[in-house]
Amino acid sequence: MPWVDPHETDSEQWAGDAATDRSCTSVYQRALETGRPFERTDKLVLQGPSVAEEFRTRGYERARIDYHLAVESDGRVKLLARGHLWGGEEPHQRFRAQYRREGEPTETVPFDEYLTWTRYQYGAIDVESGRLTFEAESDREERMRRLDWTDLYAPDRLRLAELELIRNPALARYALRDRGDWRAVADALRYNPEAFAVRP
Repeated sequence: MPWVDPHETDSEQWAGDAATDRSCTSVYQRALETGRPFERTDKLVLQGPSVAEEFRTRGYERARIDYHLAVESDGRVKLLARGHLWGGEEPHQRFRAQYRREGEPTETVPFDEYLTWTRYQYGAIDVESGRLTFEAESDREERMRRLDWTDLYAPDRLRLAELELIRNPALARYALRDRGDWRAVADALRYNPEAFAVRP
């Protein structure tokens, strides 16, 4: 093995001879190549200021959410989120939320409104050795309503964008570009190997 001078400043000397032209499959191409029906699971764990940013709350410092994403054969979009929010001064919370958009044909358009069912409960969360336990301090509250795209939490919007891209790639990309959101969504999904059924 040749000796490498640690003080070398020429990057060519450090780079080696591996091929550098390997490209990444685009988000749009990955969406096109993902068939229906499609489903996958995902997990989100946040702590610190990002919880307040992502969930528009001052009261919580930690979040743990499990997602189940699905596009059915007829194009019906479903996103189920189950999670916990805790830390800070507010009562801790566990919740479930399901977002849906009808299958094809439909009058609804992507990134407009989603039929949303939510159930939540306040209580106390204790985490010990990575295991989370919840002790209820209130009754469960449940509601069904239509929510505008901008009213959805950012992590949920990103996962719905993935599902809409699978459902109808051309329409979803057009709608995201029209809203000015395409670049942010494409950047967030580009190197995520779990998104779609095709790796980057």
